[in-house]
Amino acid sequence: MDSPSTHSRRAVLTAGLAVAGGSLLASSPGAAAATPSQDGRRADTRPRGGRYVDPRGPEVAEAESKRAFSGRVHRLHLEARKARIDIGSRTVDTWVYGDRLPGEVVRVTAGDSLSMTFRNSLPQPTTLHWHGLGLRNDMDGVPDVTQRPIRPGDSFDYRFRVTQPGTYWFHPHVGVQQDHGLYAPLIIDDPKEPLEYDHEWVVVLDDWLDGVDGSDPDVVLNELNHGRGSMHGNSGSGEGHGSDGGPAHASGGHGEAAGHGNHGTGHDSSPGHGTSNSNSNSNSNHRDHSGHGSGSAGTAVPAWVPPAFPDVDLDRFVPHVNGPGELGLDLANKSLHEVGLGNLPLHGMSATAAAAAASAGAASRQAARASRGARRDDGPGHGHNGPSRLLKSGARSNVLGGMPGSVNYPYHLINGRTKTDPEGFRARPGDRIRIRFINAGGDTAYRVALGGHHMTVTHTDGYPVQHARAEQLLIGMAERYDVLVTAKSGVFPLVAVADGKGKDKTALAVLRTGNGPTPEPSVHPRELEGPLTTADRLRAAEGVRGRSGKPDRVLTMKLMGNMERFNWSFNGYPYTPSQRYAIEEGERVRLVFRNRTAMWHPVHLHGHSFTLPNGGPRKDTTVMRPGQRLAVDFDADNPGLWMLHCHNIYHSESGMMTVLGYRRK
Repeated sequence: MDSPSTHSRRAVLTAGLAVAGGSLLASSPGAAAATPSQDGRRADTRPRGGRYVDPRGPEVAEAESKRAFSGRVHRLHLEARKARIDIGSRTVDTWVYGDRLPGEVVRVTAGDSLSMTFRNSLPQPTTLHWHGLGLRNDMDGVPDVTQRPIRPGDSFDYRFRVTQPGTYWFHPHVGVQQDHGLYAPLIIDDPKEPLEYDHEWVVVLDDWLDGVDGSDPDVVLNELNHGRGSMHGNSGSGEGHGSDGGPAHASGGHGEAAGHGNHGTGHDSSPGHGTSNSNSNSNSNHRDHSGHGSGSAGTAVPAWVPPAFPDVDLDRFVPHVNGPGELGLDLANKSLHEVGLGNLPLHGMSATAAAAAASAGAASRQAARASRGARRDDGPGHGHNGPSRLLKSGARSNVLGGMPGSVNYPYHLINGRTKTDPEGFRARPGDRIRIRFINAGGDTAYRVALGGHHMTVTHTDGYPVQHARAEQLLIGMAERYDVLVTAKSGVFPLVAVADGKGKDKTALAVLRTGNGPTPEPSVHPRELEGPLTTADRLRAAEGVRGRSGKPDRVLTMKLMGNMERFNWSFNGYPYTPSQRYAIEEGERVRLVFRNRTAMWHPVHLHGHSFTLPNGGPRKDTTVMRPGQRLAVDFDADNPGLWMLHCHNIYHSESGMMTVLGYRRK
């Protein structure tokens, strides 16, 4: 299948957006511990309490107003829905954006504003996260933190200014929905593009199991983490696409003209997820982190069991009224998670109705726990229609320093196609081609090479690097790389190897500049035996190099957990939306990552880019190998609440997520 080599720009449209209300979770109580760092600065190792910038607060609006704006608004419409998709060797039932896999490329120009009306036609609540963008906080798409999940049948307006050119993408931030096929490229063109090239090829890599012989990412998650389900959404039921994850749905809605959404932290809880939904001013049931703060590799963090709803008089919370018959709570600095009311859909619900929903939710979760226990008794691979998709424990990757992942995907895709019917690209000999690589996989790092060619790396994660020659390139989940190639005459394979997951686990696309047969699916170009380029071998371009000097604040993040328990965390604390690691606007912050696990992790920071040490590139996602220590720096210049998490979605949804929070001045 051939793809067009050119793109069309969107027409410039302007329109007002609907207005809706709601406030956001902005702080929580919590103990803090500080230890001296090697440079004498404070090293914070525990989530902190205090008062934090509200994602809809004036600080966020002010930061948005300072972003360069051309006056052009690109207004788009997007629907997430079920679909039957041809992936090249078979047809699968899955979820997609629009009617294709990957979703259609969205293109805007730096300085413009993106306005997208997003409709959720899925059976579960969802969101959109704009991966890698330094955008306004209330548009970041994180449930329980920056917005309510968008309920089935509802729409939400995302509107924000885009400033940094580069290769980005978007996907949900609810459960393991991304692994159902919900992802699409976002390309931000540079109005002063310095590179010269004849064609562009956007290449999206993905590992695929959804709809294959009954396989479902939600079931895989439950099999991996022993039935605990998702930390962040509706994936924990083990019911797959047919489940809404519980009896109570979260609130969605429309954004307002300035880009503020109908926010709060309403969250549709799935069985196995007990800290999902709205917030209040009580901290009576705050999670006890004692005993988890300084563990090492393999620390035994007890499996987290969601609490039952306590008997709580909702009238003791002070509401504000959004409209007739609607109950809204001021969620800034409050958390219903702390009193166990994680499943209450507060928007548009009276206190009496909310109490009834709480009772129904408790009964539903009790039944779900019993159901999960029965599935665990059946052993791995039982309790659903598909085979076990767990990777054998003996799998190893020398590149990644240990086990390459947890999931044995039956297919690996380039632009939604398997290697038996690959994506094709046509050019003429001598044409200069820009390839934008995006790894949208859930659990797989790829080694990528173009047969018969060397690549020149120009960007990673949207930012320019000093040009570097590469034979093969390692791309972890969520990373992006831009390369230039000069096309030779003939037919050439672009191969992505699922590193460490088996000799036959590859994806294929074809560059055709002349006559010749299509390469065999098993093709293995010699470039895959050449030197491997990784991010640490690159250097930032002069205009984007990090500042030198000591940081104002040091946050130590120990990556913890083990494969047997699948109990991933930062600093031993499984994720809850009320976690906060404090930073302040204007600071230069150092994140010191220490991987104390036997697994590699691609760690991603929302809303910012950080610099790798020793003049390394600016990135938003970095690969952490087992036992590795890495210190990265970023400027705290985008106020709000920002996620930090592993972008192996099965790790993040089993606990390896946390939140960096800007303190109010």
